[in-house]
Amino acid sequence: GFVRLCFEKLLPLIVLNLLFLLTCLPVVTVSAGWTALCSACQGLLLDEKQPYRRFWSSFRANYLPSLLLGVIFFAGPAAILYGCWFYFHLSEGAGIAVAISCFCLICSYLLWCAGSFAFSMQARVKLKLSALLKNAFTLIFRCPRLALGWLLLSFVLTAAVILLLPYSFPWLALLGAALPCFTASRGVLPVIDDLIVKE
Repeated sequence: GFVRLCFEKLLPLIVLNLLFLLTCLPVVTVSAGWTALCSACQGLLLDEKQPYRRFWSSFRANYLPSLLLGVIFFAGPAAILYGCWFYFHLSEGAGIAVAISCFCLICSYLLWCAGSFAFSMQARVKLKLSALLKNAFTLIFRCPRLALGWLLLSFVLTAAVILLLPYSFPWLALLGAALPCFTASRGVLPVIDDLIVKE
């Protein structure tokens, strides 16, 4: 199953994670690094050779096109999660603010799912930004089991790394970005190939 696949691809995932962290040092390249990581994880899933070369070629090709995706799908969920935290602490665990906090969490998760689709499509097919965004949001509701399966696991893995900082630094350095990306790619790649690439 998937756990065995992760163990088989463990060394490439560690190297890809380190490459991603390296490309994140200048903050403006985070979205290009994430797109490149999606591309390399797709290559691993398809048993393609040279995932590192695929990473760098995708990084160079998607540097500018992925900047706006980064603003939408990294800054957006972060701002909404801040709203979730703010309303939860404002309410002290009771009242309407808890409902608003839960709504913010759901919205952040939906943006995470749309971002998983958008970055994976950016790495796989060449689409205009408007088509990429439309397809990303459409696929969430067209494939709800996927959003509750692979993408939820990817979201939980990422949230665990963030919530456990600074204790999760060793995990972050080894697999903190690559494993959630690999998990999301495992779910979205067949959908993108069936519904986007073939059409």
